[in-house]
Amino acid sequence: MSKQPHVGLSLVKKAPMGMLITALIAVIANVLLELNIVTLGYAVAGGVASAVLLLAYWLGKGGLFFILGVSLPLLLVLFTPLATITALLNLISGFFFGFCAALFIYKLVSAKPSGGS
Repeated sequence: MSKQPHVGLSLVKKAPMGMLITALIAVIANVLLELNIVTLGYAVAGGVASAVLLLAYWLGKGGLFFILGVSLPLLLVLFTPLATITALLNLISGFFFGFCAALFIYKLVSAKPSGGS
C-alpha cells in the first residue's frame, strides 16, 4: 500500500492562505455591504463540520464520511436564510473560512510530536 497521504490531505498545507483569502472576502462584504451574522455563523460551523467529515474520509474511516462531507454545503444552501446576495457571499466565504480553519487546526494538532516511549 502507498505511504503517500491522500490527495485531499494536500489541502492542509494551503489552509492558512485559504483562511486569509476567505476572511478578507468576508470582511469586505460585511463592511461594504451588510453584516449577516446568522448566515456567517451557519457557514463557518458548516465549513468546520464538512472539513471534519472529509478528514475522516481522507484518513480512511469510510466512504460515508465523504458523502456526508460533500453533502453538507448543499444542506447549508437549502436551510440557511439567503435573502440577499450579501448573505450568499457570507455563506460561501464563511463556509470556506470554517473549512480552512478546521484543516489548519488539524495541521497544528498532527504536527505535534508525540510524547510516547
